Amino acid sequence: MRLTALACVVLLALALTFQVYAQEPYTVQEASISVYADGVAHVKLTASVDPAEPSITLPLLSNSPYNILALDELNETLSYDISGLNITVYTLGASKLTLEYDTDALTSKSAGVWTVSLITPFQLNLTLPEAATILYFNVPPASIKTEAGKLTLSLPPGSWEISYMLEAAAPPQPPPQPTSQPFPLQLVLAVLCVAVVVAAVLFRRRRRLEALRREEAEVIRFLRERGGRALEAELRESFPNIPKTSMWRLVKRLEKRGILTVKKVGMQNVVQLKSKF
Repeated sequence: MRLTALACVVLLALALTFQVYAQEPYTVQEASISVYADGVAHVKLTASVDPAEPSITLPLLSNSPYNILALDELNETLSYDISGLNITVYTLGASKLTLEYDTDALTSKSAGVWTVSLITPFQLNLTLPEAATILYFNVPPASIKTEAGKLTLSLPPGSWEISYMLEAAAPPQPPPQPTSQPFPLQLVLAVLCVAVVVAAVLFRRRRRLEALRREEAEVIRFLRERGGRALEAELRESFPNIPKTSMWRLVKRLEKRGILTVKKVGMQNVVQLKSKF
């Protein structure tokens, strides 16, 4: 009897030991996905990590992430490797990890209806684009709330499929048809006044558009000063006032205009000005 009791105690101690070692060396504190109108999704995850662990391996929600950024509690960049649907971040000495990346593999569109499909091992908040109307979800979310005109769904761990439609913008009104009758002087003066007001409004809009293009000019000037090329991560760090997704779209716009090229080198994107610029 004493031997049997001792054996049970030993087995219980071993089971508790294996349970401790089986625990993940991190705890996901907050996870979110923000879906934009063009279907691009921005994933952000915050986790507490063990500073004594040399690295942690986290599941990715997409097999084609890009614009990946891993930071510690001091906003210092951390190195990482990707294997399949897992990302290994080297976190030795860090107590907090913030992981962000973009992907267009979580969404699909058919006949004007967008669908978000994902499998998440942890709780997360999914924010749909502005003016989105939910048409279907395979499982009711834990909660749905509206923030700044956008729907945010709280999704427990599991497999999710959510379909929605974006409200179409109202079509422009056709201009009034001209009449064959002669215009009275008062009407002519009224038309001239309206034309002056419209010209002033268009001028202001043009000034605003030029102000928006200053960001593109600043990025081009930055690349020239760096010998015509830089990492996309360097652009994000050098222009903290431009959001990461906006910087990515700015680079894509300049690439479509033939001003620069984007090449994949390892796990980084290299942005390079064309010779004529």
